[in-house]
Amino acid sequence: MTQWRSVAGLVFSAVTVHALPAETSGPPSPSGSTRRPGSAESVTVWEVLRNRAYLLPSTPDANRRWLGLALPAEDLVAFLAGQVRPMPSPQTGTLMPPDETGPSLRLSGSEGTQRIWLDRAGRPLKVEWTEGKSPLRVAFTRGDDVGDGAPRQIRLQTLDGKLDVTVVYRDPQINTGLDPALLTLTVPQGVEIQDFR
Repeated sequence: MTQWRSVAGLVFSAVTVHALPAETSGPPSPSGSTRRPGSAESVTVWEVLRNRAYLLPSTPDANRRWLGLALPAEDLVAFLAGQVRPMPSPQTGTLMPPDETGPSLRLSGSEGTQRIWLDRAGRPLKVEWTEGKSPLRVAFTRGDDVGDGAPRQIRLQTLDGKLDVTVVYRDPQINTGLDPALLTLTVPQGVEIQDFR
């Protein structure tokens, strides 16, 4: 059963962040071939109910337009994998005493302040950015400590409450290899495609 989600006014069932090169072919031909938009520098957002797809550059500004957050694609991919990228070039770093979530690392720099909470195995439990362009919180729910530690649920929230997205995995697996074909989104013939790259 497909569940439709609405994010920043878009209803879609497929968003592909192309982190690896993907095949690109031309527009649909009269014979009925499909179009596989995308490259290592693009994001494809498919509004299924409106029969529209958008090709966007893989930039924080483009991600702000469809997601509502000016996140680099690398951060978005890291979140979906249950990981966190520490802020680049922090000016200060402080180990914080445990709170209700546990101990954390607080980094501050020109991009704002980032605080990362880790579990006993060193996996991210939560990350929070305050100040800066994209104040947000991401929380990871993981399985037991015995397994591979794959995230079961990821919740991303802006601190102003305007965006609250939850991703739930049915059968998460990590370190199993990745077929690049999994990162290819095939948009069916008849879908209006707008290229903003």
